[in-house]
Amino acid sequence: MNHRTASGRILFSAVSVLIACLVARVAAANVDLVAATPSPVDRPSSAPREAAPEAGIAVGTWEVFTDGRMGGFASYVNGDAYPLTTIDQTTGNPIRTPFGGGINNNQANPIADPSMPTLQPKLESWRIRSGFLGNILGFGVRMHLTPYTTLTAYLQYWADIESESRRKYVPALVDARQGYARVEGRWGSVTVGRQLTLFSRGAVEIDFLYGHGYSMGFPTAVDSNGPAAGHIGTGVLGPGFAGGILYSTPKLAGIQLNVSVFDPVALQGAWDRTKEPRPEAELTYDLAWGYTGKLHVFVNGAYQRVYRIGEPDATNEAAYGAGGGARVEAGPVHLGFAGHWGQGLGLYYALETTEAAYDASPLHRLRKSFGLYGQAQVSIRKFDVNAGVGYAGVTPLPATSATINTASGPMTVMIPADGDADMNGSRQSLIKYQLGISGVVVYHVSPHLHVSADYFRANFQWQLGETQNVNFASLGMLLTW
Repeated sequence: MNHRTASGRILFSAVSVLIACLVARVAAANVDLVAATPSPVDRPSSAPREAAPEAGIAVGTWEVFTDGRMGGFASYVNGDAYPLTTIDQTTGNPIRTPFGGGINNNQANPIADPSMPTLQPKLESWRIRSGFLGNILGFGVRMHLTPYTTLTAYLQYWADIESESRRKYVPALVDARQGYARVEGRWGSVTVGRQLTLFSRGAVEIDFLYGHGYSMGFPTAVDSNGPAAGHIGTGVLGPGFAGGILYSTPKLAGIQLNVSVFDPVALQGAWDRTKEPRPEAELTYDLAWGYTGKLHVFVNGAYQRVYRIGEPDATNEAAYGAGGGARVEAGPVHLGFAGHWGQGLGLYYALETTEAAYDASPLHRLRKSFGLYGQAQVSIRKFDVNAGVGYAGVTPLPATSATINTASGPMTVMIPADGDADMNGSRQSLIKYQLGISGVVVYHVSPHLHVSADYFRANFQWQLGETQNVNFASLGMLLTW
């Protein structure tokens, strides 16, 4: 038995034992099993629920609850593979190399014609994949300490249905995506543990609610496993999950402030050392009118100072980001808009390890990037019709110089601007933008059974003119509770 298989069996055994213990407590200690609460994905982990007890649940009585989703999608991809490096046919040296962004050939199986080595390869494949969030099992316990003070402990596991690199013998691992304790009351709430982070949370909520919550969107890694991304990477940054301490104020006239410190993130291979935790914050405003009118406005941000291993603290950089947006509902029409800007963020999730976040020079300069996203939904009876567009861009870095240590002593070297030729005449073509256009139709067979079909077109453009266009289509079913 290999290590990962053993770990998976041990984890599932531990979960089974824990569930059995909870059921035993229901029978032996007056713990009430109640209806599932809304998923922490539907209701962000930092948003306090009503602190008064559920009907029929007495103060001091424990409740056990569960939530989750299961299902899958048939996913088809057709389009261009990653652009080729242009080679000088005389010397064999690279003349122009695209980098950053796009769907790299390491993530897919390109179809190439050996007789035409300079022709950009193609992509075409079918997969059976997880959706925007993958399969989820969440369960927790909750007690009303007083009529207005609630204690909650929650644990959430995620798992994919597809195999890694199409190898069905590779075990499907289970990811403990969330696990936190919360105390909440009239004064607000404090949440401690692994949870959804705040920066870019509002943009992902728009995508989940009005776009791809019941479908797939952009799969990002075509060949490997993992939940799909919706519009993440094309105008939306994924907030991710991290250990943290979060305080949320009560809502005052619709205004709520969330402030937190999260486990720091190092930019691996460039700025590998951190000293301080990462502060993040989000300010929201909610307004409701009539029976169906709703408005939700948000602004959020994050800041992380990073350092280098073996160098003094004076050598440091700041990665940061700010974002904002709004979503509005008026009857069957739902609209959402979001944007972000920052430094060292990357394209897919905040503070990612990628060439889109920092350059490969000895300075590892952090790049600035931005994203814009709009999403619309028309919800009529059991049908949702969704359409969205997102754009993510990266700002090129200018030329500069750097002093590096060599065997013969310090030496000053010139670092060309992104897209300029180096001393060997080779040019590096930075990703310029990633554009995504999506359309989704969802049929809610019941409040818990959902069938959807979606189309997503991704267009990638590099600084020196290289392009990649890829089409994705999927059809699948989800069961939620």
